[in-house]
Amino acid sequence: MDLKFRDHLKTFERISYVKTDEKTDTDRTNFIDCSLGVNPYGCSGLLKTAWEDFDFDLIYRYPDFPYTALKQKIKEYWQDAADLKEENIKLGSGSVDILEKLNKIFVERGSKVLGYCPQFTDYMTDVKSCGGIYEYTALKPENNYRFDAEEFLAAVSGEHVLVYIDNPNNPTGQVIPLPEIEYIAGETAKRNVCVIVDEAYGDFIGREESAISIIEKYENLAVVRSFSKGFGLAGARVGYMASGKLISDYYSKVESPFAVSSFGHYTARLALDDGSFLEECREKVKEAKEGLISGLTRLKIPETDPRVPIMTLQHPSEDINLHDVFLRHRVLTEAGEDFMELGKNCVRLRVPARTEEIQGIISKIEGGL
Repeated sequence: MDLKFRDHLKTFERISYVKTDEKTDTDRTNFIDCSLGVNPYGCSGLLKTAWEDFDFDLIYRYPDFPYTALKQKIKEYWQDAADLKEENIKLGSGSVDILEKLNKIFVERGSKVLGYCPQFTDYMTDVKSCGGIYEYTALKPENNYRFDAEEFLAAVSGEHVLVYIDNPNNPTGQVIPLPEIEYIAGETAKRNVCVIVDEAYGDFIGREESAISIIEKYENLAVVRSFSKGFGLAGARVGYMASGKLISDYYSKVESPFAVSSFGHYTARLALDDGSFLEECREKVKEAKEGLISGLTRLKIPETDPRVPIMTLQHPSEDINLHDVFLRHRVLTEAGEDFMELGKNCVRLRVPARTEEIQGIISKIEGGL
C-alpha cells in the first residue's frame, strides 16, 4: 500500500533518551533509579489524600477548559516575580506537549531552528519530525561545557524561525543567568526570531531567575514550565506556557482544548498550595548533589548548578561505556550517547532520594580507574 505519508518522514528516525532498556526491563525494582528527571522526593503530602476528595463525577465529563482555576493559581504563584494575566498562560499535557504546539506554529519543511548542545533530545527530534532543520552551537569541553551567550548569538540569523534554550540545561544541570537570557531575547527580537526558554527544571531555582519575569518586555519570548519536576507530578502530565499576547494568540490556533485531564487540573492546583514542599525539596536536592560532587575523585562533572537534581558525569576514557558500567552496578542512568555532543563515556545522573548507596558505587567505579 502506498499511503501518502509526508515525504520527510520516510527517512526520519525518532531519537529519544526515553526508552525501554532490555537489560533491566524484567526487574527494575532492584536497581537504584537515577534516570528520568522526576522529583526524587515524590510529590506534596497534600496529594496523598487527593483521591479521597476528588469528585469522580468529573471523570465522565470533559475537563474544565480553559482551566481558569489553575491559571488563577499559577498567577498567584508568580505574583512576586511577574504580573501574569490569564491571557499570558496556556496549558498542555506536560511541557513536551506545549513545545510540540509551538513547533506546529513556527516549523514547516525547511524551517531552521537554533539550539545549543547537549540539550533536551526530544525537542530536537520534534523539530525534525515537522520537517525542520535543527542547528546548534556546541558547548565546548575546554570550557567545561559552559554556555556562551555571545557565541550562541553569533550563530543566530534571520533564517531561523526559532531559537530554543533549555534552562536549567538538560543534561548538565547548569543554569544560564537571567541577564544572559534577556540579552538573547532582546537581540533575537531585532531579527524577528522567537525565543523558547524551556524551564522544565525551573522550579528548583528561584522564581526571580525565571524568564517569566521578563515576558512583558519581549513579545518574541515564550517560557515553558512543567509540573513534572519540582512539583513531582510527572504522571499527571501538566505543563504551562507564559508569553505575551502575540504568541499566545497564535498558540490558541493550535492548542488542544482538553489537553489537561480533570485529575491533572485538580492535582496541579493542590501542588501550588504547598509551597513548603518545594522549598524542602530544593534544600534536600542541593545538599544531596553537593555531597555527591564533593566525593568525586576521578569522574568529571561538566558545568552544573547544585540546586538542579541532574548532572552529567564523564569518564576520563572515551572508550568506556559509562552507562553500562553503572548498569553492572545496578544503577539506572541516561546514556550520554543519547545527547548530542556527549559520548558513551558520559551519563546523565539524577540525584536519588538517598545518596549513601550511590556514593559507595561511584567510589567503586572510580577505584577501578
